Amino acid sequence: MHIPDGYLDLTIATTFFVLTIAVLGYSLLRLKKEKLTALFGIVSAAIFAAQMLNWPIPGGTSAHFVGGSLAGILLGPFAGCVSMAIVVTIQTLVFNDGGITAWGANVWNMAIVNVFVGYYVYKALQKFNKSFSAFLAGWIGVTVAAIFVGIEVGLSTSFAYGLGVTVPVMGVWHAILGIVEGIITAGVVGYIATRRADLLEKKEVGKIPYALVGLMILLSPAFAYLAEEVNYSEPLENVAEILGLEEETINSGIFPDYTIPGIDPYLGTLLSGLIGVLIVLLLSFGVRYARSPRKNT
Repeated sequence: MHIPDGYLDLTIATTFFVLTIAVLGYSLLRLKKEKLTALFGIVSAAIFAAQMLNWPIPGGTSAHFVGGSLAGILLGPFAGCVSMAIVVTIQTLVFNDGGITAWGANVWNMAIVNVFVGYYVYKALQKFNKSFSAFLAGWIGVTVAAIFVGIEVGLSTSFAYGLGVTVPVMGVWHAILGIVEGIITAGVVGYIATRRADLLEKKEVGKIPYALVGLMILLSPAFAYLAEEVNYSEPLENVAEILGLEEETINSGIFPDYTIPGIDPYLGTLLSGLIGVLIVLLLSFGVRYARSPRKNT
Protein backbone atom coordinates (compact mmCIF):
# COMPACT_ATOMS: atom_id res chain seq x y z
CA MET A 1 0.00 0.00 0.00
CA HIS A 2 3.07 2.23 0.18
CA ILE A 3 3.00 4.61 -2.78
CA PRO A 4 6.50 5.15 -4.23
CA ASP A 5 7.92 8.27 -5.86
CA GLY A 6 6.69 8.95 -9.38
CA TYR A 7 3.07 7.89 -8.89
CA LEU A 8 1.66 11.23 -7.67
CA ASP A 9 1.86 14.58 -9.36
CA LEU A 10 2.82 17.73 -7.44
CA THR A 11 -0.77 18.84 -6.80
CA ILE A 12 -1.92 15.53 -5.26
CA ALA A 13 1.32 15.06 -3.31
CA THR A 14 1.16 18.60 -1.89
CA THR A 15 -2.54 18.40 -1.05
CA PHE A 16 -2.16 15.26 1.02
CA PHE A 17 1.04 16.53 2.61
CA VAL A 18 -0.84 19.59 3.90
CA LEU A 19 -3.86 17.55 5.04
CA THR A 20 -1.62 15.05 6.81
CA ILE A 21 0.41 17.72 8.63
CA ALA A 22 -2.85 19.31 9.81
CA VAL A 23 -4.27 16.06 11.21
CA LEU A 24 -0.96 15.03 12.79
CA GLY A 25 -0.61 18.43 14.39
CA TYR A 26 -4.12 18.22 15.84
CA SER A 27 -3.46 14.66 17.05
CA LEU A 28 -0.28 15.78 18.84
CA LEU A 29 -2.22 18.58 20.52
CA ARG A 30 -4.84 16.08 21.68
CA LEU A 31 -2.10 13.89 23.15
CA LYS A 32 -1.28 16.65 25.64
CA LYS A 33 -4.52 15.70 27.37
CA GLU A 34 -3.83 11.95 27.29
CA LYS A 35 -1.45 9.80 29.29
CA LEU A 36 0.82 7.83 26.98
CA THR A 37 2.08 4.61 28.52
CA ALA A 38 4.76 2.21 27.32
CA LEU A 39 2.08 0.56 25.19
CA PHE A 40 2.44 3.43 22.70
CA GLY A 41 6.02 2.44 21.89
CA ILE A 42 5.34 -1.29 21.94
CA VAL A 43 2.41 -1.04 19.54
CA SER A 44 4.49 1.12 17.17
CA ALA A 45 7.37 -1.36 17.23
CA ALA A 46 5.07 -4.36 16.90
CA ILE A 47 3.32 -2.91 13.83
CA PHE A 48 6.65 -2.08 12.22
CA ALA A 49 7.83 -5.66 12.81
CA ALA A 50 4.51 -7.16 11.67
CA GLN A 51 4.65 -5.24 8.38
CA MET A 52 7.89 -7.05 7.59
CA LEU A 53 6.07 -10.41 7.53
CA ASN A 54 4.94 -10.92 3.92
CA TRP A 55 3.03 -14.10 3.16
CA PRO A 56 2.09 -15.29 -0.35
CA ILE A 57 -1.56 -15.25 -1.41
CA PRO A 58 -2.82 -17.43 -4.31
CA GLY A 59 -3.14 -15.30 -7.43
CA GLY A 60 0.38 -13.87 -7.59
CA THR A 61 0.39 -11.37 -4.75
CA SER A 62 1.50 -11.26 -1.15
CA ALA A 63 0.09 -9.57 1.92
CA HIS A 64 1.35 -8.11 5.14
CA PHE A 65 -0.41 -6.78 8.19
CA VAL A 66 -0.91 -3.00 8.06
CA GLY A 67 -2.15 -2.49 11.61
CA GLY A 68 -3.81 0.91 11.51
CA SER A 69 -7.11 -0.30 12.93
CA LEU A 70 -5.36 -2.24 15.68
CA ALA A 71 -3.31 0.83 16.61
CA GLY A 72 -6.50 2.88 16.86
CA ILE A 73 -8.26 0.26 18.98
CA LEU A 74 -5.36 -0.25 21.39
CA LEU A 75 -4.15 3.34 21.68
CA GLY A 76 -7.13 5.47 20.70
CA PRO A 77 -7.41 7.34 17.38
CA PHE A 78 -5.02 10.22 18.07
CA ALA A 79 -2.22 8.19 19.64
CA GLY A 80 -2.80 5.48 17.03
CA CYS A 81 -2.47 8.06 14.27
CA VAL A 82 0.87 9.34 15.60
CA SER A 83 2.10 5.80 16.19
CA MET A 84 1.41 4.77 12.59
CA ALA A 85 2.89 8.03 11.28
CA ILE A 86 6.16 7.19 13.05
CA VAL A 87 6.19 3.74 11.45
CA VAL A 88 5.46 5.03 7.93
CA THR A 89 8.03 7.82 8.24
CA ILE A 90 10.82 5.44 9.28
CA GLN A 91 9.85 3.06 6.49
CA THR A 92 10.12 5.92 4.00
CA LEU A 93 13.36 7.52 5.11
CA VAL A 94 15.36 4.48 6.21
CA PHE A 95 14.05 1.60 4.10
CA ASN A 96 12.74 3.26 0.90
CA ASP A 97 9.34 1.68 1.59
CA GLY A 98 7.16 4.41 0.12
CA GLY A 99 8.35 7.54 -1.65
CA ILE A 100 9.38 10.81 -0.04
CA THR A 101 7.09 12.76 -2.38
CA ALA A 102 4.25 10.40 -1.46
CA TRP A 103 4.88 10.62 2.29
CA GLY A 104 1.81 12.76 2.92
CA ALA A 105 -0.46 10.40 0.99
CA ASN A 106 1.00 7.28 2.62
CA VAL A 107 0.59 8.67 6.13
CA TRP A 108 -2.90 9.85 5.23
CA ASN A 109 -3.91 6.38 4.05
CA MET A 110 -2.29 4.18 6.69
CA ALA A 111 -2.02 6.46 9.73
CA ILE A 112 -5.16 8.56 9.37
CA VAL A 113 -7.80 6.84 7.23
CA ASN A 114 -6.97 3.32 8.40
CA VAL A 115 -6.67 4.32 12.06
CA PHE A 116 -9.75 6.54 12.34
CA VAL A 117 -12.06 4.39 10.20
CA GLY A 118 -10.99 1.24 12.05
CA TYR A 119 -11.34 2.88 15.45
CA TYR A 120 -14.83 4.26 14.86
CA VAL A 121 -16.10 1.02 13.28
CA TYR A 122 -14.89 -0.84 16.37
CA LYS A 123 -16.25 1.80 18.73
CA ALA A 124 -19.70 1.68 17.12
CA LEU A 125 -20.01 -2.12 17.26
CA GLN A 126 -17.94 -3.30 20.23
CA LYS A 127 -20.95 -3.53 22.55
CA PHE A 128 -22.26 -6.40 20.43
CA ASN A 129 -19.08 -8.46 20.09
CA LYS A 130 -15.52 -7.22 20.51
CA SER A 131 -13.85 -9.83 18.31
CA PHE A 132 -16.27 -9.48 15.40
CA SER A 133 -16.15 -5.69 15.72
CA ALA A 134 -12.35 -5.83 15.56
CA PHE A 135 -12.55 -8.04 12.47
CA LEU A 136 -14.80 -5.54 10.69
CA ALA A 137 -12.59 -2.66 11.85
CA GLY A 138 -9.46 -4.29 10.43
CA TRP A 139 -11.14 -5.31 7.19
CA ILE A 140 -13.01 -2.08 6.50
CA GLY A 141 -10.15 0.14 7.67
CA VAL A 142 -7.54 -1.32 5.33
CA THR A 143 -10.00 -1.53 2.42
CA VAL A 144 -11.01 2.14 2.72
CA ALA A 145 -7.32 3.09 2.99
CA ALA A 146 -6.63 1.17 -0.23
CA ILE A 147 -9.51 2.94 -1.96
CA PHE A 148 -7.86 6.24 -1.00
CA VAL A 149 -4.68 5.00 -2.67
CA GLY A 150 -6.75 4.40 -5.79
CA ILE A 151 -8.26 7.88 -5.56
CA GLU A 152 -4.87 9.56 -5.15
CA VAL A 153 -3.29 7.62 -8.00
CA GLY A 154 -6.37 8.00 -10.18
CA LEU A 155 -6.44 11.79 -9.75
CA SER A 156 -2.74 12.11 -10.48
CA THR A 157 -1.72 13.36 -13.91
CA SER A 158 1.48 11.29 -13.78
CA PHE A 159 -0.19 8.57 -15.86
CA ALA A 160 -3.23 8.14 -18.06
CA TYR A 161 -5.46 5.86 -15.97
CA GLY A 162 -8.28 7.45 -14.02
CA LEU A 163 -10.49 6.69 -11.03
CA GLY A 164 -12.61 4.21 -12.97
CA VAL A 165 -9.61 1.90 -13.17
CA THR A 166 -7.50 2.62 -10.11
CA VAL A 167 -10.21 2.63 -7.43
CA PRO A 168 -11.76 -0.75 -8.38
CA VAL A 169 -8.36 -2.40 -8.77
CA MET A 170 -7.08 -1.23 -5.38
CA GLY A 171 -10.41 -1.72 -3.65
CA VAL A 172 -11.00 -5.26 -4.87
CA TRP A 173 -7.45 -6.45 -4.13
CA HIS A 174 -7.55 -5.14 -0.58
CA ALA A 175 -11.12 -6.15 0.13
CA ILE A 176 -9.85 -9.70 -0.34
CA LEU A 177 -6.53 -9.27 1.46
CA GLY A 178 -8.28 -7.26 4.16
CA ILE A 179 -9.92 -10.44 5.41
CA VAL A 180 -6.52 -11.51 6.77
CA GLU A 181 -6.08 -8.05 8.31
CA GLY A 182 -9.46 -8.43 9.99
CA ILE A 183 -8.69 -11.91 11.31
CA ILE A 184 -5.39 -10.79 12.86
CA THR A 185 -6.99 -7.69 14.37
CA ALA A 186 -9.84 -9.77 15.80
CA GLY A 187 -7.42 -12.35 17.19
CA VAL A 188 -5.31 -9.77 19.00
CA VAL A 189 -8.24 -7.78 20.37
CA GLY A 190 -10.15 -10.94 21.32
CA TYR A 191 -7.16 -12.31 23.21
CA ILE A 192 -6.58 -9.04 25.03
CA ALA A 193 -10.27 -8.68 25.89
CA THR A 194 -10.36 -12.11 27.54
CA ARG A 195 -6.86 -12.26 29.07
CA ARG A 196 -5.74 -8.65 29.57
CA ALA A 197 -8.82 -6.41 29.58
CA ASP A 198 -6.86 -3.92 31.69
CA LEU A 199 -4.57 -3.32 28.72
CA LEU A 200 -7.45 -1.91 26.69
CA GLU A 201 -8.62 0.25 29.58
CA LYS A 202 -5.38 1.37 31.26
CA LYS A 203 -3.06 1.04 28.22
CA GLU A 204 -0.58 -0.86 30.40
CA VAL A 205 1.83 -3.44 29.02
CA GLY A 206 3.69 -6.45 30.36
CA LYS A 207 6.64 -8.50 29.11
CA ILE A 208 4.76 -10.64 26.56
CA PRO A 209 4.45 -7.92 23.84
CA TYR A 210 8.23 -7.43 23.88
CA ALA A 211 8.69 -11.14 23.23
CA LEU A 212 6.18 -11.06 20.38
CA VAL A 213 8.00 -8.16 18.70
CA GLY A 214 11.26 -10.08 18.92
CA LEU A 215 9.62 -13.20 17.50
CA MET A 216 8.22 -11.29 14.51
CA ILE A 217 11.65 -9.86 13.74
CA LEU A 218 13.20 -13.33 13.89
CA LEU A 219 10.52 -14.69 11.55
CA SER A 220 10.81 -11.87 8.99
CA PRO A 221 13.66 -13.44 6.95
CA ALA A 222 11.68 -16.68 6.61
CA PHE A 223 8.64 -14.82 5.31
CA ALA A 224 10.82 -12.79 2.95
CA TYR A 225 12.36 -16.00 1.63
CA LEU A 226 8.97 -17.65 1.15
CA ALA A 227 7.48 -14.75 -0.81
CA GLU A 228 10.62 -14.40 -2.94
CA GLU A 229 10.84 -18.11 -3.75
CA VAL A 230 7.35 -18.17 -5.24
CA ASN A 231 7.90 -14.80 -6.98
CA TYR A 232 5.03 -13.01 -5.28
CA SER A 233 4.78 -9.24 -5.03
CA GLU A 234 2.61 -6.79 -3.11
CA PRO A 235 -0.77 -5.68 -4.52
CA LEU A 236 0.35 -2.14 -5.40
CA GLU A 237 3.27 -3.57 -7.38
CA ASN A 238 0.83 -5.71 -9.35
CA VAL A 239 -1.46 -2.73 -9.83
CA ALA A 240 1.50 -0.69 -11.07
CA GLU A 241 2.31 -3.34 -13.64
CA ILE A 242 -1.31 -3.51 -14.79
CA LEU A 243 -1.57 0.28 -15.07
CA GLY A 244 1.89 0.86 -16.51
CA LEU A 245 3.13 3.02 -13.63
CA GLU A 246 6.83 3.77 -13.30
CA GLU A 247 8.63 4.36 -10.02
CA GLU A 248 11.10 7.25 -9.79
CA THR A 249 13.28 6.63 -6.77
CA ILE A 250 14.46 9.82 -5.05
CA ASN A 251 15.80 8.29 -1.86
CA SER A 252 17.08 4.71 -1.85
CA GLY A 253 17.17 4.64 1.95
CA ILE A 254 19.92 3.53 4.31
CA PHE A 255 18.70 -0.07 4.21
CA PRO A 256 16.81 -0.35 0.88
CA ASP A 257 14.02 -2.93 0.88
CA TYR A 258 14.95 -3.98 4.43
CA THR A 259 18.39 -5.28 3.49
CA ILE A 260 21.94 -4.22 4.29
CA PRO A 261 24.14 -3.87 1.20
CA GLY A 262 27.07 -6.24 1.13
CA ILE A 263 25.74 -8.99 3.38
CA ASP A 264 23.39 -11.95 2.99
CA PRO A 265 19.92 -10.54 2.18
CA TYR A 266 18.12 -12.63 4.80
CA LEU A 267 20.61 -11.74 7.52
CA GLY A 268 20.25 -8.16 6.31
CA THR A 269 16.48 -8.38 6.73
CA LEU A 270 16.93 -9.59 10.30
CA LEU A 271 19.44 -6.90 11.24
CA SER A 272 17.62 -4.08 9.48
CA GLY A 273 14.42 -5.16 11.23
CA LEU A 274 16.15 -4.94 14.60
CA ILE A 275 17.50 -1.50 13.74
CA GLY A 276 14.09 -0.33 12.52
CA VAL A 277 12.36 -1.49 15.69
CA LEU A 278 14.92 0.32 17.83
CA ILE A 279 14.45 3.55 15.86
CA VAL A 280 10.66 3.29 16.11
CA LEU A 281 10.88 2.61 19.86
CA LEU A 282 13.17 5.59 20.42
CA LEU A 283 10.95 7.96 18.45
CA SER A 284 7.81 6.63 20.14
CA PHE A 285 9.22 7.07 23.61
CA GLY A 286 10.48 10.50 22.57
CA VAL A 287 6.93 11.52 21.61
CA ARG A 288 5.65 9.99 24.84
CA TYR A 289 8.10 12.07 26.89
CA ALA A 290 7.53 15.28 24.93
CA ARG A 291 3.74 15.06 25.17
CA SER A 292 3.56 13.77 28.73
CA PRO A 293 1.18 15.85 30.91
CA ARG A 294 3.79 15.55 33.69
CA LYS A 295 5.88 18.21 31.92
CA ASN A 296 3.15 20.73 32.63
CA THR A 297 2.82 19.98 36.33
